[in-house]
Amino acid sequence: MLICGTSAVVYPFANLPRIATQATTVIEVNAEPTPLTQEHVSDFLIQGKTGSILPAIAAAVKVKLNA
Repeated sequence: MLICGTSAVVYPFANLPRIATQATTVIEVNAEPTPLTQEHVSDFLIQGKTGSILPAIAAAVKVKLNA
């Protein structure tokens, strides 16, 4: 699950990563760590601007799929 550009404090959304972590990997893309990071809900934190990071992730996946 990708969690992007959120404070992760507004419910009910903030509970979704907590549920998902039981079944999948949770990757947080955010400018700053959130409660998800601090509570070790996220398996990974990619820190930076989502507008830069998400296109880079999409391009890498596209390259991998075409390989």
